[in-house]
Amino acid sequence: MQYFGEFAALSAAAVWAIATWIYGQFSHHFSALQLNIVKGVIASVMMVLVMPVAVTFPDSIDSTHLLILAISGVIGIAIGDSAYFASLKRIGANKTLLLESLAPPLSGVLALVLLGSVLPLQSWLGVVITTVAVTFVIMQPSGGEVKTINWSGIGFGLLASTCQASGVVISHYALVAGDLPPLLGAIIRLTVGVLAVTAIIIFVEKRPFSQIRDHFTQLTQKAFLTLLLAIFVGTFLALWLQQAALKYANPAVAQTIIATSPLFMLVISAVKGEKPTIKSVLGTLAAVGGISLFFLE
Repeated sequence: MQYFGEFAALSAAAVWAIATWIYGQFSHHFSALQLNIVKGVIASVMMVLVMPVAVTFPDSIDSTHLLILAISGVIGIAIGDSAYFASLKRIGANKTLLLESLAPPLSGVLALVLLGSVLPLQSWLGVVITTVAVTFVIMQPSGGEVKTINWSGIGFGLLASTCQASGVVISHYALVAGDLPPLLGAIIRLTVGVLAVTAIIIFVEKRPFSQIRDHFTQLTQKAFLTLLLAIFVGTFLALWLQQAALKYANPAVAQTIIATSPLFMLVISAVKGEKPTIKSVLGTLAAVGGISLFFLE
């Protein structure tokens, strides 16, 4: 259990890579805000169903910590996830995950400034190595196609990364200071985030809920079950694992490990029949080496 938080973060990275690939298949059906609402509502129901058997509530809960988690939900889920889906729709899974690699150093700086959480030099070295390795891997060309730069997609990706880093640090403080169960923290953040997106979408889209209903009716049974799988894996499991990682590990370390999601995309690509390059393999090994620095005493 010594490295429970780090292993939870690594698991979150794996399931988020799988879910990102699946979500990419539905980005043409729903808008970014619509997809955020759909996955948030369904995942919230999943969490509520397992909460009675999976959560041991503390004797007392400070309302301040609940408020902090709610703020984290608005920043990280309402804004961050919506920006993430917008980026995913414009520049694809690999480049969107690449931009998420900027979140770890942001988390470290925010943790240092806001929480006074100082990382040892060894962990900072791990942050740098892992982030550079992830960037190196994802920057390798795939298929040799030359495409124009989609600046709006990059902008949304940067916004998602910034919001994710901010939400991580805020959530970490609430979970640790309030000694709250990770699943409780996840459902609070998710519920508040969905409510915030619901309040926003009314003003920025015409008939959004009718469109969501229409999109669902157009999905085949296979597509609907695939979307449910993405929500279960990418939101239910990933958010739960992320909250566990944030409670039991330093936020910068947790976010750095979670940022290895692009490496798992190599496995997905291999399953799809795309042979990884030598540079990709070397970059993966370097990232694993960076992660190992978090486990050395």
